[in-house]
Amino acid sequence: MTTSVSKPAAPAEPRRGRLGMVIAGLLAALMAAGIGILAAHAGQTPGIVPQAVSYDITDTSVVINYTVAKESGDEVRCTVDAYDTEFVVLAKKEVSAPAGKSGVKGTETLVTPRRATGARIHDCRKV
Repeated sequence: MTTSVSKPAAPAEPRRGRLGMVIAGLLAALMAAGIGILAAHAGQTPGIVPQAVSYDITDTSVVINYTVAKESGDEVRCTVDAYDTEFVVLAKKEVSAPAGKSGVKGTETLVTPRRATGARIHDCRKV
């Protein structure tokens, strides 16, 4: 007499398990989006908007024209610098925007040891 034993049926994945995976995936996606938004705004001081309007490069200097928008009661200091193709800073200068004005336009000349490829204004902070 032979007895055959059938294989037990594989248990189906519970519906509750799939729902948990979907919820975990959605939470991970939301957290990644939140971290991305925070990273995009890292290093910026709210209420201060610096902008390099133009710059003129020669072999040994850079003339940069910039604006800084801010609240009128705040005194703000920013860094203006010139850099090369490797983004190595060749020259930098700290500029200030006095309290009492909501916006400041300025021009700075930076003397560089060699030809720069760009200039910027950044790292603005309240004093």
